[in-house]
Amino acid sequence: MRTVTALVAGLVAVVVAIVTVPMFWVSTHVVDEDGYVAFSSSLATDDDLQAAVATYLADDFVQRGLVPAPLQDTAAGVLTSVAQAAANQPGFVAAWDETQRSLHRSAFGDGSGPLTVRLQPLGRFVADRAGERLPVSLDVSTDLEAPVGTAADRSRLQQLERAQTYSLLGLMIVLAGAALCLVVARRRTLAVAGLGVGALVVAGVLRVATEIVAPQAVDRAEGLSPFAQQVQKLLVERAADSLSAWLEQIALVGAVALVAGLLGRIVAGFRRSGAAS
Repeated sequence: MRTVTALVAGLVAVVVAIVTVPMFWVSTHVVDEDGYVAFSSSLATDDDLQAAVATYLADDFVQRGLVPAPLQDTAAGVLTSVAQAAANQPGFVAAWDETQRSLHRSAFGDGSGPLTVRLQPLGRFVADRAGERLPVSLDVSTDLEAPVGTAADRSRLQQLERAQTYSLLGLMIVLAGAALCLVVARRRTLAVAGLGVGALVVAGVLRVATEIVAPQAVDRAEGLSPFAQQVQKLLVERAADSLSAWLEQIALVGAVALVAGLLGRIVAGFRRSGAAS
């Protein structure tokens, strides 16, 4: 009976962990505003994203009559060059972080409609430095917003707001299951090894799921503007990379537990053999 109880407790811990780990990542990297801004900050230095922002700004300048249509490609090229040159300046990343705060508030605020990001801080930073290289004066509208997702995307994100509560509950279940497995197991060394295998299973299952889900999420970005597609693509890719780093740590802990448990079992076997002789 003890063996069955330990096995069931270990299985419950593993199954719940498969759900809890990504939920914890979501609560710290998506739902939490500061966590999201820190996570998305690395996107500011991506060349493709900078080009997408510059193209969007140039299109806005043309639509508002600030840049003649024949100069749109030239303006986009200049803005892209300036953005790439200024990417390592503190002001550039700070401006990007402000745009990401606006995106987070658009996603988790009380608004409705498509997800939007306020480009004014980043646009002004780039436009101020590009003005001397263009034969026109650039003025970034204070209400410049770019759509980066649909209303359905907003609804899906808002469903994640309780991720922290669920992840904490899941963590308690995982810890309780692992503790019960160790307490009731007839051979704790095998229980430790079994939990190590469970951790490896969690890391493996989630790694496979990440490799499948991430490309599908990128594919769903079709139909949006090039800028929106680029933002979603990069966010999904960075999310997969970030979660994979967590999974590597879980796998490492699992491997250590597996080896420790097996070594403990071998040592216990030698002790029993020595005692018998």
